[in-house]
Amino acid sequence: MVQFPIPVNSIEFEYVYVANQRCLCGGYFSTVRQELRQAPSGPVEHLWARCERCGSETFFDFDIRSFFGQWEKYGRFQKVDDHFRTAMNHLRAGHLAEAEMALRRVVDPEEGEPYFAWGHFHLGTVLLLEGRLEEAREHLEQAAAIQPLEPEIHEVLGHALQALGEKEAAQARFRESALLRERFGE
Repeated sequence: MVQFPIPVNSIEFEYVYVANQRCLCGGYFSTVRQELRQAPSGPVEHLWARCERCGSETFFDFDIRSFFGQWEKYGRFQKVDDHFRTAMNHLRAGHLAEAEMALRRVVDPEEGEPYFAWGHFHLGTVLLLEGRLEEAREHLEQAAAIQPLEPEIHEVLGHALQALGEKEAAQARFRESALLRERFGE
């Protein structure tokens, strides 16, 4: 389950998070403006976003306490992005152990971005390929909670649940994936 405001470890990831969220129409959001706010818990970045397909607007709140005012931590998303690219290269080459290591760094709560859905998705996929089904399920469920409108995430989670013998739950995920693909014209 995604908590609000969404904890992030870098400014750049706020924009990555928003750009990866789907609107109910199937389009993706882009940030149109931001505002720094002070909440009782600390600083919060408030981003307004507009769907690139239908134009509807929404907002996202990000908990930025992990780096706010600590200039040495600004820009650290570059390392997360580097780990993600390294993981994808290892995955394409079939080096699952190396891909797993890099993906764990991507979603690490301290070093990475724990709300990076595609990091969890690919880590879950690697773990599924390695036969580590419960771990795969955890990461795939986290990816689905972060980006609930992504058909591919539901489909792979369905395969993990099927492998775990949870046929009804797997079928529900497969149906969700198919409905989303139909809704979005994919």
